[in-house]
Amino acid sequence: MGKKEWLNNMRTITYERLDINDDEEEYEVVLDNFPESCPRCNTVQEPKFINAYKVNQSTIEAIFKCNKKVCGNLFLSKLTAVFGIYTLVNSYPKYPKQIEFNDEISQLSPLFVKIYNQANGAESLNLNHVAGMGYRKSLEFLIKDYLITHKKEDEDTIKKTFLSKCINNYLSDNIKQVAERATWLGNDETHYHRVWEDRDIEDLKKLINLSVYWISSEMETAKYIAEMDNRK
Repeated sequence: MGKKEWLNNMRTITYERLDINDDEEEYEVVLDNFPESCPRCNTVQEPKFINAYKVNQSTIEAIFKCNKKVCGNLFLSKLTAVFGIYTLVNSYPKYPKQIEFNDEISQLSPLFVKIYNQANGAESLNLNHVAGMGYRKSLEFLIKDYLITHKKEDEDTIKKTFLSKCINNYLSDNIKQVAERATWLGNDETHYHRVWEDRDIEDLKKLINLSVYWISSEMETAKYIAEMDNRK
């Protein structure tokens, strides 16, 4: 951002002081920019400023209102002083944007989608240890639902079988290679000893998404083969 654009984005807002007792005066402060989205509906916008309060020497908490009719909620933004100008640190409450999957996956395993998004919500709150376990659980639902619903494997057998055995004994090589590695990283999120210290939750998510890709590809391939017979 150029200096001229930065100066154009600067705003003056009024605030009340909570760090001084019985002070009913209003003060003004320069803010380098308003929030660029609503943390509750994740819509890009310029929200409406409502009020602000100085809670200590270097922190102001400002109330904004989402300007989208479908949301319209209030949210709180934390501002801190940098060389006399206040800058936005974060906004709350933060609702993570829902991760969407294609229709094949959503219909195959609704609980995979639900658990994956709950894990994503935990991660957005920096609860990475909880999130990792959630991603690992979502993978198990995805794989077992795929084997039971699409591959028509025996339901009772799949339910009782460890995930690693399901992956090694029932899946094609493409799915097996990525799902197995996702399981390794997922197990690191649930066990005391971490084996893959050079990998993290981002690697786990990438491997789960690769598993989703190969499962979707196999399902779509099977669909076209079934729908289009040889007309020679």
